Amino acid sequence: MNFLRLQNLRTLVRLIIIFLICAYLLPIWLFRYIPTQDGPSHIYNSHVLREYYSSKYNFRDYYKLNLSLFPNWLSHFSLALLMIVFPPITAEKFFLTIYVIIFPLSIFYFLDSINHSRKLIGLMSFLLIYNYLFLMGFYNFAISVPLVFLTLGYWWKNKERITIKRTVLLNLLLAVIFFSHLISYAVILFSISLLSLAHFRKRVKKILIAFVCILPSSILLLNYLPSSDLSSGGIPELGFSRTPQLLKELISMRILVSYNEAQSKISYMVSALILCLFISTLWKDKIACGGTFLKRFSQRDYFLLLFLVLFILYLILPNSLGPGGWINDRMAIFASIGILAWFREGDSKWWKYTFLVLVTVVSLINVAYIGYYFKTLNEEIEEFTSKTEIIERNKIILPFFFDGFGKSSRVGIFVNAANYYCLNNGGINLGNYEVQFDYFPVKFKESFQPPIQEKEWVQTIHWRPEEIDICGYSNNIDYLLIWGNPDETIASSIQKCYSLITSNGRLKIYKPNRF
Repeated sequence: MNFLRLQNLRTLVRLIIIFLICAYLLPIWLFRYIPTQDGPSHIYNSHVLREYYSSKYNFRDYYKLNLSLFPNWLSHFSLALLMIVFPPITAEKFFLTIYVIIFPLSIFYFLDSINHSRKLIGLMSFLLIYNYLFLMGFYNFAISVPLVFLTLGYWWKNKERITIKRTVLLNLLLAVIFFSHLISYAVILFSISLLSLAHFRKRVKKILIAFVCILPSSILLLNYLPSSDLSSGGIPELGFSRTPQLLKELISMRILVSYNEAQSKISYMVSALILCLFISTLWKDKIACGGTFLKRFSQRDYFLLLFLVLFILYLILPNSLGPGGWINDRMAIFASIGILAWFREGDSKWWKYTFLVLVTVVSLINVAYIGYYFKTLNEEIEEFTSKTEIIERNKIILPFFFDGFGKSSRVGIFVNAANYYCLNNGGINLGNYEVQFDYFPVKFKESFQPPIQEKEWVQTIHWRPEEIDICGYSNNIDYLLIWGNPDETIASSIQKCYSLITSNGRLKIYKPNRF
């Protein structure tokens, strides 16, 4: 009878997983645009990568390709492949569909590799899919998160019986993570190393084998670092000066707040669920069971150790390392998922069904909120992109935004939205921030004359447009795209040197006056 009840619960969990995956895919497919900050840039540069040698476009006159072995290749390569079959915006939807599907499935695999009996804790993964960094459009990092836990689960499952075949597969997974994101690659190498030392602490040979097994993929890292921007960044400053603020953000699950502060109500629900699981596990495994520490110790405690180390790194690391930012948020995501491996499920039928209902309800509230804001922000993006047909083929656009966030509180949905004006027409977007960094595939040629002589001149276009002589640069562009209300200095220059050709609400498009 108990076996039948267990089978019924497992069947119910599988149905709920399928149902929630479908629900979490709806925001991606119900609306035309995915309201992220960097997403439009990734689509555009993947489009350039796909069409670089096309005779229809003049990309080769302005851009050069960076084809070295750097992180951040995965999303661009995947999107470029998808664009063989689908138009750019649809290709993005298919790529994000893959992300939404593998995120929970990878976490379930990770948890199952540690303890086969736990099927409910993995449902917490749905609450983390639409996190802040994903909605910022950090697609490479987003896809790397489930890949990290898939790889960690694979290593843990096979750690006692490593073969050549499994070593090859492990290194292939590690290589994919490297080509996704450098921080994720560092996290997976560190996690495997730490767990190896803890689990094989009395078996030196096994520790050495574990280290040797992950060594081949590190060639990619050794090849990349000497020429990367990180090599000139110096040693990061560590410290606890921001501890109170970081603790507050982690406890409140700030990483789930993206579009509106009202979303913090949902993040507090998630925080409460995690806190209850933490207290419940601590009580049942470490307090109520009695006995000595060794008697109370289990292999799951290795993952508590991993969480504690990730948590400390979250507190002491700076927000930026070299050109990379949002370090604390990234570590918060890894720590929040990693702690799931330590949690213990309740044994009673009441606990299991109560937890199942709570997580399912909160997950549905969360995706309903995301869907609502996708709809709201799509209305704004539709206004922004309402004049894309005006742009002729192979033209140069200089975009300025003066309302980068719209109705979004933390995600600048208009910061890179000018890229939509350069899809399928060979347009050259001077607001293409990716050309500044060594970990993206598209760069401007050295002969290209930027609007201002600075290394990160695109940042000036985005955040300090008043420093650009737009009259002096008018002969170098074909269109000036304005979103929002410019200040008096820029407005005066526009009136003097440009003519308005079309407008819609906050959107205005100008052509330079050429006599």
